[in-house]
Amino acid sequence: MDGKKNGAINSTNGHVSNGDINSSKEEPKLSCLQKISHKIISVLETAFYRLGRLIGTYPWRVMLISTIVTGLICIAAPFTFTESADGDDTLWVPVNAKVLDYKSWVESVFPSTVRFGTMIFVSDNVLTPTVLSAMWTIYNSSISLTTGANNFSTLCIQSGSNCLVNSILELWSYDETTILAASQADIKTKINTATTSPMYFNSYDVTTVLGGKVYDGSGKIDSATATKMTWFIQGDDAVKDQAEAWEQQLIDLGQKEHSGISTTYVFAIRSFSDEAGGAIRGDIAFLSAGYVIVIVYITIMLGKFNCLEQRFGLAIAGVVVVGMSIGICFSLASLCGFEYGPLHSVLPFLLLGIGVDDMFVIVGALKNLSDEQQKLPLNERIGKALRHSGASITVTSLTDIMAFFIGATTLLPALRSFCIFAAFGIIALYGLSTTFFVSAMAVDVKRAAARLNACCCFYKHKPEYKPNNCSQKEYLPAFILKFYAPNLLKFPVKIVVLVLTAGLFGLTIWGTVNLEQKFEEKWFLPSDSYAYDYLTASDKYFSSGQEQAGVYCKNIDYFGKKTEMESLYTQLTASNYVVNGTVDSWFKSYTDWLSTTSDASVIAQIDATTKYPLDSTKFYDLLYQFVTTESAGLRFSRNLKFSNTSSVLGLTGSKISFYHPSVKDTVEGFNVLDGIQSLVAGVAGSDCFPYSQIHLTWESNKVIRQELYRNIALAAVCVFIICLVLIANIWTSLMVFSCVALTFVNVGGFMHFWGLTIDVVTCVQLILAIGLAVDYSAHIGHCFMTFQGGRNERVKATLVEIGGPVISGGFSTFLAFVLLAVSKSYVFTTFFKVLFLVVIFGLFHGLVYLPVLLSMIGPGAYFSADRRYQHDKKERDEENGVDNYAMEKQAPTM
Repeated sequence: MDGKKNGAINSTNGHVSNGDINSSKEEPKLSCLQKISHKIISVLETAFYRLGRLIGTYPWRVMLISTIVTGLICIAAPFTFTESADGDDTLWVPVNAKVLDYKSWVESVFPSTVRFGTMIFVSDNVLTPTVLSAMWTIYNSSISLTTGANNFSTLCIQSGSNCLVNSILELWSYDETTILAASQADIKTKINTATTSPMYFNSYDVTTVLGGKVYDGSGKIDSATATKMTWFIQGDDAVKDQAEAWEQQLIDLGQKEHSGISTTYVFAIRSFSDEAGGAIRGDIAFLSAGYVIVIVYITIMLGKFNCLEQRFGLAIAGVVVVGMSIGICFSLASLCGFEYGPLHSVLPFLLLGIGVDDMFVIVGALKNLSDEQQKLPLNERIGKALRHSGASITVTSLTDIMAFFIGATTLLPALRSFCIFAAFGIIALYGLSTTFFVSAMAVDVKRAAARLNACCCFYKHKPEYKPNNCSQKEYLPAFILKFYAPNLLKFPVKIVVLVLTAGLFGLTIWGTVNLEQKFEEKWFLPSDSYAYDYLTASDKYFSSGQEQAGVYCKNIDYFGKKTEMESLYTQLTASNYVVNGTVDSWFKSYTDWLSTTSDASVIAQIDATTKYPLDSTKFYDLLYQFVTTESAGLRFSRNLKFSNTSSVLGLTGSKISFYHPSVKDTVEGFNVLDGIQSLVAGVAGSDCFPYSQIHLTWESNKVIRQELYRNIALAAVCVFIICLVLIANIWTSLMVFSCVALTFVNVGGFMHFWGLTIDVVTCVQLILAIGLAVDYSAHIGHCFMTFQGGRNERVKATLVEIGGPVISGGFSTFLAFVLLAVSKSYVFTTFFKVLFLVVIFGLFHGLVYLPVLLSMIGPGAYFSADRRYQHDKKERDEENGVDNYAMEKQAPTM
């Protein structure tokens, strides 16, 4: 039954049951939420109407003030380019993680003063005279490399009297004559019998420098497809520049072709920061090209193909707004102490995509004014256009801002910094879109009215000039009006849409549940870089999956902790978190030496029964003797930090080395981390702790998923609350929120199908997906509530009015990111994939699913709704297309 005939008001939402607005003269009874919502909408619309009138009256002044304010912010808070190191693991580790304290202690007590460069040589069989000869040639060239007054001999780490270079060539002591004279049989014999390096006099395991090994029937190595050579040089600050320069020369050497070797891979300490930073900075060309593409698209879509109604200048103004927003966000974030990290290079693309969406909505609102409203003074037209568009972009901007501010509460520094930058950027974008851009729009309207050329504003067209008829047609609105909306609202089509939506949900929820959590640092390297190729080859030929680690003990009473130190060794050797046979304990070796030594001077200082030093002083004196003079103790000299080397000795710190077993996934990784930390704490309390570089990755993986769930849940709640308050209807808000939820699930599912995983980068993107998904559906939901009439006609009016800008905004977002598809940067390509999915599914749910849902169960309009869809306005000149959409202002019915 027609709600206008029975006048029945649904007591739950204040609207008639079929979605029509009540036409009764009786004042409807509003719920508390409706009163609040009505007040907010009224305040917003009034504020934006007044702002629009002000801008329409003084457009140049507002543009000038906006520019001055932007300049003052950038000057008062200048952006200092403090770039986080691309290889800095701490960017991805929770700020309150204990492993960061462990890392800090280890680096202060056992500072790394060693740098390295390494090459992997690959051939059908590297254990041949030809390959060994080629390797010696490379070695000989490397030791001749010079940088300033330094060469390899002055920069190298020495082992005894020789520079430390690890490879199979050390079995021949890098002697040219011996190496070149070695036969195939000699090589095979040497690698299968050598247990000690004749050059460095330490134990030698040939399997650590050979990959792709093939064994003969007797279990001996018969061939290998890869081998590596590693140069060790000093890493002190005093020689850092020279060391990096030498590394670059080694990299250049490794990238050359070498006769006798099929492929050479090279890597050095500097490689990661060089290549990771270069990947993102090298793709800045995509940013420039992306902006050009978007400018062209905006010009085409905002204006018409004639000399008067093109809007090239307005398109430029829109891009200027994005540029100003970038400046503000970088300055404010820098002022707050946040660093520019490896994720931040996508911000210009992100702000471009979001900003263009707002521009289409604002310009669309101006074009959608009724014929009567188009005749009003300029300031009135701008005011009325901004009245509805301002409220609409407020909803979308607030949801994006809140999503990122919630993301900024994360414990992960890289994610927190990016979210702060993005939130500041969207705030700036929102403010400048409603001031600077609207002012530019008013100026552009004045220009067209004055018949000034769109591209050359100094040229005025003659009064007889008339735009061609073809340019007056707007095909997208016409398509929506005459084909899309009528067909979408047919009942069979509605059923197909709902079934398709349900099917997509079922398929993608399976993919979302199976989305793997995985992150590798090498993903930040360009996929075509030499460093990425090296790490891939290293994983292929030399990765056992085992990770080197250690138990570090602080400045404690080692003499009095005999029981604890022995128990620690026993439990480590028996632990499932430690590879069997890899525990190398200085304390165990030391006490074994004390028990077996025949040195009378040592025996005199130990207890005859326990074989333990008589007192603390003797304990440290004998320990120092053990690691400096005894062959069994020399290898531990780097694992012990003596507080001094004279008078009364003591230990500032110590290390027990071991290896973690290979882990099959991230869950097993952080289980190993928790297990080893609990084991050590149970034996030694806070005196000792385990630490390894891989612990940083495991710690990050341990919290990423829970951080993602927390941020998504909080963002979703905030998005719903904002939609509820600003859309001002619980049912419409729930429908809009269902679009967000479905889009999120669809994106997560197809991320799995596309081979993406949960990591810090995709965490950012999934938070972004919440905000962007709202943009497409919130505009539809809000616009639907501003029309009177039955559900179908209100949906049709909504699609005709806002559908075009939503499509244009979504497509422009896609254009802003499309060039990233061919980038070599993991950050850029991942952003493209996720944003592509967000746009596709966001538009589907906003323009297909939501209109169908609203047409079936949508609530009634706002009580302040003053527009009604005009079905077929015959008097409208078909030649004019649908520039002024089919609606007219009506008296409020409340």
